[in-house]
Amino acid sequence: MSESNDQIKIKDSSDNSVESNVGPSDLRIKRKKIALNVLMQMFFAVLIFIFINYISYGNYQRWDLSFAKKYSVSEDTEAYLNDQLDGKVTLTMAFLKSSKIRNQLKILLEQYANIAKGKIIFEEFDPVINKNKALEISDRYKTTIDQSCLFIEVEGRIKKLTENDLLDDKGLTFTGEDAITSAMLAATESKPKTVYLVAGKGKLKEVNGRSADKEILSLSTRHFFELKELTLGNITKIPEDADSLLIINPETDFSLSEVTVLTKYWEQRRGSMVLMLNPQTKMPNFYPFLRSLGIRVDNNYRILFSETTGIGGTQKVYSVQSKLLGGNPITSSDEGAITTFSGQTCPISVAENNEGLASKGIMAVPILAADPKFWGDLDHTEPYPKRSENDMIPDPNPIYVAAMVEKGGSEDSAVKIESSRMVVIGNSTLLDPIPTRLNVELVMNSINWTLDREERLGINPTNVISFRIDMSPEKYKTLFYLIVCIFPAIAFCFGIAVWSARRN
Repeated sequence: MSESNDQIKIKDSSDNSVESNVGPSDLRIKRKKIALNVLMQMFFAVLIFIFINYISYGNYQRWDLSFAKKYSVSEDTEAYLNDQLDGKVTLTMAFLKSSKIRNQLKILLEQYANIAKGKIIFEEFDPVINKNKALEISDRYKTTIDQSCLFIEVEGRIKKLTENDLLDDKGLTFTGEDAITSAMLAATESKPKTVYLVAGKGKLKEVNGRSADKEILSLSTRHFFELKELTLGNITKIPEDADSLLIINPETDFSLSEVTVLTKYWEQRRGSMVLMLNPQTKMPNFYPFLRSLGIRVDNNYRILFSETTGIGGTQKVYSVQSKLLGGNPITSSDEGAITTFSGQTCPISVAENNEGLASKGIMAVPILAADPKFWGDLDHTEPYPKRSENDMIPDPNPIYVAAMVEKGGSEDSAVKIESSRMVVIGNSTLLDPIPTRLNVELVMNSINWTLDREERLGINPTNVISFRIDMSPEKYKTLFYLIVCIFPAIAFCFGIAVWSARRN
């Protein structure tokens, strides 16, 4: 048998075809070099892949591309985790895999741990599947795990949140960041925050067993502050543990002695108050105190607008639509959003940029403005709405319905100075059954601001994200074979075809 040389046509420098004889040994050497080159490329490709994954495991950047930023924490929470969280925090998530908020909560807690950079330890398990871990956590925290729950441990202090604590009353809105940050703040505070609800000034509306005081009690549990009742008539000073006072729907004026007690609390104790006023209540003793702080309650007026219907003709509409304003810590996170106050609302005049107040360290700022279609009606007892020259018209200045006052604070939000704080709202129905989300958020932001919990402001809830695909067993089986067998086989055959074409 004789070997014949392979003939390969090549071109010389003059672009003429020239035949060149290449022996089998030369081809084998050439193929070995190609194989070695391919192996080296594969080796370095795998090495680079492993190196990139190793680097990205500990150093990576996440982007939240969702429209509502459902996978991001607020700037206030991020600042708290970066700058103010000092001690070690352990987050233990004991949630069933069937929980509708499990994945959303896990992503949120991973964000907490990532932002805190080593100050937060996060672990999660299913208490039904991992029973040994469930027993270990139960022994550690001296409690039972009878439902999905989250444990927050800060330097030996424990806070427990159930799945219901991470949702709103309807179970449709995820309030996880709100509840978790509140629990962490409560665990790190030197003493529990205490809010006193001033009683004895009027009844609160109750519908189907729900009322404003019960709503506040429920919110106090969720936001980790202690709620107590206080009657001003039989005391000479506000209790020492009072971090803030809450006054809802006063139907009678404060006596002069009660006003003196409140004034001393404000002036001497750096006191804080949240007022939800009843427009129908005349308060000649108390309102001068508010005017000294740059707030005038114009309860001679009622905010309304006229609406013409085909049945009843022109009617008065008292449900005020108000826009949340920016430039303040309470409503800036929802700036531009519209909320509705039911019942009657009175205007609130604010002495902005007043030099006399500024010299005393007092700053008054509006936080809500009525929609321009509403006006302040002086003759609101008339059966039909009619504007007059004595009415309060929203032109050129808007009509405000809520304001905040701070005395002794700093213009720099980064500088912490103990100050007196007050929020005044010209409506008492914000928490009447059933309150809207924005109204509850407004009240809680007001309370948290007076409690010096700025880290809690600006945290917005998100909708519950729950995806479920219902497939029959036959479709599951088909999907399994497609992913595990057919697609890999197609890729393998394609690779063999490419290799064979290149070899030939």
